[in-house]
Amino acid sequence: MTESALRLRPFLPALQGYTPGEQLAGKNIIKLNTNECPYPPAHRVVERAQESLKSLRLYPNPGSDTLREVLANYHGLKPEQILVGNGSDEILRLLVHAFIGPNDHIAMVDLTYSLYPVLAASFGGGASVYPLGENYELPEAFFDAPEPILFLANPNPPIGILYSREEVARLCRSRQDRLVVIDEAYADFAPRDCVSLLNDFENLVVTRTFSKSYSLAGMRLGYLMGHPALVAELMKLKDSYNLNRVAQEAAIGAIEACGEMRVNARRIVETRGHTVQALKELGYRVPESQGNFVFAIHPDARAHFLALRERGILVRYFDVPRLSNGMRISIGTPEEMQTLIAALKEILK
Repeated sequence: MTESALRLRPFLPALQGYTPGEQLAGKNIIKLNTNECPYPPAHRVVERAQESLKSLRLYPNPGSDTLREVLANYHGLKPEQILVGNGSDEILRLLVHAFIGPNDHIAMVDLTYSLYPVLAASFGGGASVYPLGENYELPEAFFDAPEPILFLANPNPPIGILYSREEVARLCRSRQDRLVVIDEAYADFAPRDCVSLLNDFENLVVTRTFSKSYSLAGMRLGYLMGHPALVAELMKLKDSYNLNRVAQEAAIGAIEACGEMRVNARRIVETRGHTVQALKELGYRVPESQGNFVFAIHPDARAHFLALRERGILVRYFDVPRLSNGMRISIGTPEEMQTLIAALKEILK
């Protein structure tokens, strides 16, 4: 931006924005780089979305009240414990907005979702980073982190490790003067979640997305579950109509057809197991993942990433410490994963 009379906030020119996965289009592209679901959404989602098109001249319900009731019933909570948003990224942004200002810091681990520090910086704050252990375990210092808000993805990308309810409870119990945010974007692919802990801790928030297991990444739907008093305060920060009419109805349809989601999630978990075994047989080291992705470690990971791209297969490569020796691979259909493995066999020759 050229010099002018405009006065941007001082932190903005130096801010490094979040970099999404590459979005190449083409019928021959196998897209395994953004953790999308390889299966279509339930037909009930499409039905509700189409019906909502008849009312597009009207504003949507500003509080997404019906959707909040549906979500509350699904999780065994009360509607006032739910806040919905334009993807879970908006939900995370609202949380940072509520707790972080200039010179404030969030607490986060490394490795994890790289959006967290970007959100903190966008409000003039920063991030205190607590490195994970050699086997990706939580560091002791993280349990006593003094920052006002703590973020932990669970399962935690890009590795996919799942932390126990006991560890999450300890995070909540150790400092009750801070908010603990458990980002459960991939919870439907894991054997357990932390929603039940909401009954025990007022300083706990659990966030979810419809992008992964519900096959609605293009709709941008997310929500949080937390204490009613916190939800009421966060409602003041959201846009007046932050979730459009079509998205609200699609989300209701997705919950109504949640059985189909669970079937697809089980298919993905099964395919994940086969993929891990095949990668190990090729010589990759693959840490245990409870997400819809795996992290395949190899000394020549970057070269393999580029060679796959030349073949029209997109995976994610992170040129940062502790990740530059691996590729994050989203789990696609069995056929897509077979094509991936066949391509890697060629590359390894």
